[in-house]
Amino acid sequence: MLGLFRRKAQSPTLQFTILIIILVFIFWGVGKNNNNTAQNAVAMVNDETITFRDYQKQYDQTVNSMRDQFGGSIPSGLLDQLNIKQQVINKLVQSTLLRQGAKKIGLYVSDQELQNAIKDMAAFKNNNGIFDVNQYEQILAGSRMTVSQFEEGMRYDLLSAKVLDHLGRFGHVSPAALKDIFNYQYRGIKLDYVTFTGDAYKDKVEKSDAKLTSFFEENKAKYQTAPQVKIKYLQFLLADFNQDSAPAEEEISKYYQSNVDKYTMPERRKARHILIKTAATDSAEQKAAKRKKIDEIAEKIKAGEDFAELAKKNSEDTSAKQGGDLGLFGRGQMVKPFEDAVFAMKEGQTSDVVETTFGLHLIKLEKIEAAKTQSLDEVKAAIATKLSAEASKNKAFQAANEAYEQIIIAGSLSKYAEAKADGASSGKILSSELFSQQNPPKELQGLPELVNAAFTINKGELSSIVENSQGYAIVLVEDKVPPAQQEMAAVRDKVEADFIAAESVKLAKTAADTLHTKIKDGAPLTQAAKELGLAVQSTPFISRANNSEAKLPGQIAQDSLGLSEQNPLLDKVANDNNTFYVVAYSASEEPDQTLFEGKKGELETKLADERKNDLLTAWIETLRKKAKITTNEKLL
Repeated sequence: MLGLFRRKAQSPTLQFTILIIILVFIFWGVGKNNNNTAQNAVAMVNDETITFRDYQKQYDQTVNSMRDQFGGSIPSGLLDQLNIKQQVINKLVQSTLLRQGAKKIGLYVSDQELQNAIKDMAAFKNNNGIFDVNQYEQILAGSRMTVSQFEEGMRYDLLSAKVLDHLGRFGHVSPAALKDIFNYQYRGIKLDYVTFTGDAYKDKVEKSDAKLTSFFEENKAKYQTAPQVKIKYLQFLLADFNQDSAPAEEEISKYYQSNVDKYTMPERRKARHILIKTAATDSAEQKAAKRKKIDEIAEKIKAGEDFAELAKKNSEDTSAKQGGDLGLFGRGQMVKPFEDAVFAMKEGQTSDVVETTFGLHLIKLEKIEAAKTQSLDEVKAAIATKLSAEASKNKAFQAANEAYEQIIIAGSLSKYAEAKADGASSGKILSSELFSQQNPPKELQGLPELVNAAFTINKGELSSIVENSQGYAIVLVEDKVPPAQQEMAAVRDKVEADFIAAESVKLAKTAADTLHTKIKDGAPLTQAAKELGLAVQSTPFISRANNSEAKLPGQIAQDSLGLSEQNPLLDKVANDNNTFYVVAYSASEEPDQTLFEGKKGELETKLADERKNDLLTAWIETLRKKAKITTNEKLL
């Protein structure tokens, strides 16, 4: 229905129909419950409905996320190709099954648990370490997510974690399994490889007019002009609604009383530390030397030497220049062994050696700042700003909404303009010349939402109300120019550059295939590469647990870790962004068994988590098989 209104917004014949519809809405009400829940459900999971509204929210969130990943415009046909609608339904069904299953075994997430979890998230805390409502809402808005969408997702994540912990009781890990996974993760392998890039073959590309013409004909779509639009638009600026939006004292007080928990600052502690870094690959001798060094520093502290000066001279952390000062921090901001030590200490106390994944620490607790709640006077200005901003936003939206209705009733944007008497900047009709989505005019460059909206509707259509950084807008596409094919003469330089780039990649791939075939036929990589005049590179010993020094792209290094004397060659030429790799086994080494005890706990946790996830997947699949699930395809 709304799409019809947009398309026919310029038609004067629509007035009478709209007036009748408005009267019906006034007398009968809009949005009343109508006992047709099942008919309006996208899916039913047992006796629980998944409403079209829930589906639409999840679908919009998914599409917006994809749009951001593709720089604002999703390639044509991709949503259908990925079957996004079905993916969204599957996600909602799975969420419903998990919630229903959790309820049966007595698990749920309370509002207080949800609130505490969100308040503890560092991203939403201000510089004083306090949960900041404005910061919370701004971050979510910047992520195109409403508060309710985020909190719904958080509740699901917390419930999933509870279910995982519950299922974890059945995820026992045997000592033998731990040893096997250790050997698998830490077995070292050294690789030889040859790299092929298109740039190295550009000079060997043979080009001619005939080849360029053929390439152009095959790739004509790449050489079209960008689509353009010409628009008229109304902006309802937040700034124009700020002047009379100052909240009353009682409104500020009421908000504070209702949200006082948001202004509670948890206990924080101020500490310094000295760090001696350790690594998983440290030998027994290296470990002993580092332990001896931290013990010697501890003795100097006991003897009365200044902790800060010792930190400056010995600490391997970035805080060393500040004497190891870490400032004030609360729970959840440091790794657990470090946090446990700090929050068990008294002011002025220095810890024993604390071991974390970063290394060996000595910690001095300098100050304990007790938990406190900010007073109304302390946060009054921030609350006033927030309430004022909300009021301005509401007024701007109301003005945009009223204008939208008036445009439809008037039958066209031009007739609406004639009827509008005031000259305020908000609601004033502005216009543009033709522009492309990638190159909007200066006045629209900070309004991507408005620009994107203009390219999603057809000529003569009116957009819905578009929220943007400056307020709200309504867009009418006055003209739309589709992509036009350019003649080769106009883009010859680009065609030539593209042709050379494409052909050089083909030559690089052919050269890589030639080398790969020689090795597959029995020639050692070093010998075959030498015969072809190619340079061989080698990795250090790498493992599944540590391949950061491989000098190979991550996935290729990972794929190559299964090579051995019996299976020395990666089965195909590897490709990473049109750079090709021929990879072969060079040598291997068994893991250092002295590392096992130090890694045992970490591996046990990781393996237990993997088994929990497997159990969760199996549990939900069992729930799915037992459940009665129906989908209303007509609503999709």
